[in-house]
Amino acid sequence: MNRISYLRIPVVLAASALISAAATAQTSPWEREVVYQIFPRSYCDSNGDHVGDLKGITGKLPFLHRFGITTILINPIFKAREYHNYFADDFFQVDPSLGTNEDFFKLIRRAHRIHMKVILDMEIQYVADRHPWLAEVLKNPESPYASYVWTKGSAFFGMNIPWWGGAKVEVAAINPDNPAVKSYAKKIFRFWAAPNGHPDAGVDGFRIDHMMDDLDFKHIKTGMLHGFWRPIIEDLKSIKPNAFFLAEQADWKLGTDCFESAHVDSVYAFPLYLAFKTQNKTNITNAILETNRTTPARKSDFIFIENHDVERFASVACSDPMLMRLGAVFNLTMKGTPMIYYGQELGMKGIQHNWNSDGNDIPVRLAYRWTKKVDGMESANFYRNTGPWDKTGFTKDNDGISLEEEAPSPDSLFNFYRRLIQLRMSNSVLQTGSVSIVENKNSSILSYLRVQGSKRVLVLLNLAATSQPISVGDIARSNRKVNLLTGKAIAGKRMILPPHGYRIVELR
Repeated sequence: MNRISYLRIPVVLAASALISAAATAQTSPWEREVVYQIFPRSYCDSNGDHVGDLKGITGKLPFLHRFGITTILINPIFKAREYHNYFADDFFQVDPSLGTNEDFFKLIRRAHRIHMKVILDMEIQYVADRHPWLAEVLKNPESPYASYVWTKGSAFFGMNIPWWGGAKVEVAAINPDNPAVKSYAKKIFRFWAAPNGHPDAGVDGFRIDHMMDDLDFKHIKTGMLHGFWRPIIEDLKSIKPNAFFLAEQADWKLGTDCFESAHVDSVYAFPLYLAFKTQNKTNITNAILETNRTTPARKSDFIFIENHDVERFASVACSDPMLMRLGAVFNLTMKGTPMIYYGQELGMKGIQHNWNSDGNDIPVRLAYRWTKKVDGMESANFYRNTGPWDKTGFTKDNDGISLEEEAPSPDSLFNFYRRLIQLRMSNSVLQTGSVSIVENKNSSILSYLRVQGSKRVLVLLNLAATSQPISVGDIARSNRKVNLLTGKAIAGKRMILPPHGYRIVELR
């Protein structure tokens, strides 16, 4: 199971069996990346205070590099009072609980030294009440900063949002129509991507949280994609042409407006994520076709099965080991840029709850399990003994869901992910090849073909919880082909896929 075969067996596919997904040959270079998303407060504690920090991430870069990761995406790090750091007091300073600005730029230097990229999560559409703009406006509604924040008609202004720690923090949306606000936003992006005018010293790109054209969907502050975001993107690219912008589209749809109006480089593949959760072949097929049809040339979609805003896939899969592996195969063989959420490769569990605060999401942001003990060395369980989120039972001592327990086992989920990443990174067709749906007669088996020139890789996924037959000969008219995960030749006739089974087959 540890050895991957690269043999290629000649195969002819019937043209009538293919449904094109209209994927362009002009692919995005980001399809060659494997992205690892890190929630910094929960990842690795470097100083024993149980708070994940930047030094902790820096220390784990070699480990991530060996695992096969080429890019890390770090959730917000700006000075704030919320544990997730999304509503900033200061956009130009790292939160002291996570480290310092120098710690972050050192992290970038270390990552670049081993040829890893860094993407920083940005949320600049809102400010907290210790940010100079909102602080002044709350003291004096006639302040010059009154035109910097959105007050009348805003969804948030005047609200004290309950936070998990009991604090009351007021938040306001910015006024995107104010030229001074746009200028300020450009400075923020330049500060982190090209510090002191040095483009090579900063982050490689940004994730734009909750990107939308109509701010807070109030039909008042509209045209943000073209009028606010595109000038920011163009400004940074004028000094850093390869700066990467990933949009998390607020409506969870295709993101075509973000591509067309804001000129971002990538969007989240939300339709694929939502369809795959249903385990319905028709839903997934339609999502693949629609996603690839609407993705422009040289752009990409981020392929994911979980992130910090949704339930952990292991919980969706009820910790079914085959279904978790099926999700991994889909995540890492579909066309686009694959993204793995920290702990996904271990099978960490978590589902949001309803405690009437931002603690609702902590169960899907639990400490990375470095050791078999929940409170082990480097554990970043910042939330311990602070509320019900620490008693959900999603993480327990000696539960088999930790790096310490999984790394030594060849058959663990962690090592399955490692082999899949190696497979993708060693096979160019799985990185930048086009994708087509391959028709088959079984309503439970999803089959798609990745193609690059004469190279072809066929992926078969059994979406059912029961064994399913499939005639490979109807798909690929040959007597032989090679399963890339095992190197085992498989017959070209009928075979049985086990419950939630899969095959990744190299053809030519």
